Order: sequence, then C-alpha cells, then structure tokens
Amino acid sequence: MPKNISQQVYRVVAQECGVERNSITGKTLFMSNPKFSYFDVVATLYTLQHKLHVSLPESDYIKYETVGALTRNIIKQLKMQK
Repeated sequence: MPKNISQQVYRVVAQECGVERNSITGKTLFMSNPKFSYFDVVATLYTLQHKLHVSLPESDYIKYETVGALTRNIIKQLKMQK
C-alpha cells in the first residue's frame, strides 16, 4: 500500500502544482518550494484529503516540509483507519 499511496500523492502534487510527475520525489520541497504557490499547496492538500479520505488540517501544513513528510503522514493516517 505505501508505494501505491506515494505514487498517488506524487501524481496529485504534480498535477495541482503544474510540474512534471517525474520531478516529484519524497525529497521534493513542498511548503517552501519556490515553484509552488500557497494556493498550489492548499489545492494539493484539499485534493488529497478528498481523494484519500484523510485529514490534513491547515494548522499542520507547516509539518509538510517535503512531499515525503506529507506522504508519511497520509500513510500513517490510512494505517490507523484500518
């Protein structure tokens, strides 16, 4: 499941932020990425919340320094839902 979730997160990040999917890795900066606007980040998190049925409150956004950190949080939530 984690690899599949990672791929889904990477796809959504690429789509919402308007970059090539191949440019997104776990080490890609997310919150402080100069290529991503605040609105890109908000749209990405909103889409992920609805697509994967997880909670990504705005108060936690700062925790997602990288796409990998965001992905780990989502995987953790999905495991807890089981």
